[in-house]
Amino acid sequence: MLVSSADDIDVERESRTEKDHEYFETLDEVFNAYTWRSLFSLMNKGVVDQILGPLSQGKEARVILAKDRKGVYIALKIYYTTTSTFIKSRYKYIMGDPRFKNKKIKKDIIDIVEAWSRKEFGNLSAAYRAGVKAPRPIAVERNVLAMEFIGEGNRPAPTLNDLGVDGLDDPDEVFWEILRNVERTYVLAKLVHADLSEFNILYHNGDIRIIDWGSAVKREHPLAFGYLARDLDNVFRFFGVGLEGRRVARLIAERAGEPYEEDEDGWLVVKGKRLYEAIDEALG
Repeated sequence: MLVSSADDIDVERESRTEKDHEYFETLDEVFNAYTWRSLFSLMNKGVVDQILGPLSQGKEARVILAKDRKGVYIALKIYYTTTSTFIKSRYKYIMGDPRFKNKKIKKDIIDIVEAWSRKEFGNLSAAYRAGVKAPRPIAVERNVLAMEFIGEGNRPAPTLNDLGVDGLDDPDEVFWEILRNVERTYVLAKLVHADLSEFNILYHNGDIRIIDWGSAVKREHPLAFGYLARDLDNVFRFFGVGLEGRRVARLIAERAGEPYEEDEDGWLVVKGKRLYEAIDEALG
């Protein structure tokens, strides 16, 4: 079953019982014939069984709550294919990325969206394999990315922006957990998130999950260092910490070139120091 009643959720604040495509096609531009082919392909592969309703909407994509064949909630990120907004907002991340080489921006919008979806799946997979706290990637099909749903029951976990610093159980612990994951992303996944802020860090059961990996670039990207510094500045601003993003980014980059070990908490130990110790020594 692909389309299901959603009377057990109130994402749209009302029960949904329609069994045909027309309802969803009128719900949003995201549900067009192209996207339906992607969803049916995921259904045939056993990834998707039920679509329950929208969770969030952005400029380039909408996130949909779904279930797999085992009845487990999953999240589907569906990129729009009929709007130029996607290209306008992501152009700077597309340029210079070899995965988009020879793509004609105005002509190949479908190809670009598909390449972006594959890019986000690849970035998310690399981060997840590196032990970064991110949703588990499940599958990608054309413009649809399936991943682990982070939340309680069918309720999505809030972002740090939703909660504010005062809404966190232990802000200091969350702050350092984010930095630990930023370093793991850079050193082990060899990526920079490039769009990190309080808007794409979820807080669930006292822990974090970093989402929205489409903008992530390889650390060899010519703008990677600047993106890393900006990510850190966003984190420091949210927590009200008086550190400079470029200085901490430079420290992380330097540590990436050295041998490391991992402690029992997942911190990388370089020259006998964890990142927070290295920051304290170098910048404190």
